[in-house]
Amino acid sequence: MSKTLRTVALAAAFAGGAGDAHATYTFYNDDGGNGTLSGSYPAFTITGSNDGSGIDDTAFYVQTYASPITISFTWQYESLDSGGSVYDPAGWILDGVETQLSIDGGPGTASSGSLSVDIGAGQTFGWYVHSFDSTGGAGVLAVDEDLPPAVPEPGDAALMTAGLAALLALAKRTRNG
Repeated sequence: MSKTLRTVALAAAFAGGAGDAHATYTFYNDDGGNGTLSGSYPAFTITGSNDGSGIDDTAFYVQTYASPITISFTWQYESLDSGGSVYDPAGWILDGVETQLSIDGGPGTASSGSLSVDIGAGQTFGWYVHSFDSTGGAGVLAVDEDLPPAVPEPGDAALMTAGLAALLALAKRTRNG
């Protein structure tokens, strides 16, 4: 099984295959590496594997969404690898397709930015730090995710509509009287 297909299968299994917009993310290493997670959704840091094994490993933090959502986040990346960030790329993943955020460069390479990603119902989304050799130092990805705005309950929307109607009636009455 290819690494991408295995990633989708593992993500779906660990994430439970469903969840609401703020369900729990799941952290795992796909090849038994020692990548770590500090913090938790919505602000967290993934540190890639650096166990000296020479094994290709990816640390993931993912969840499968039950309904469509747009995730907006800021990120910062730094390579601690003596060979540079090309050995420890990091980014986001949607249904097993990795999109690199980090910039390939020499030792100490850092990059940052902000991004919004549209996620469809049933899609698995998250972040990763890939370590091609698990030696020489790890890549570190820090993410701060902005939560989507709350959607008003139907009762709240009806109350807001009634209040707006009352204000309009008062304004019309004041103009006429």
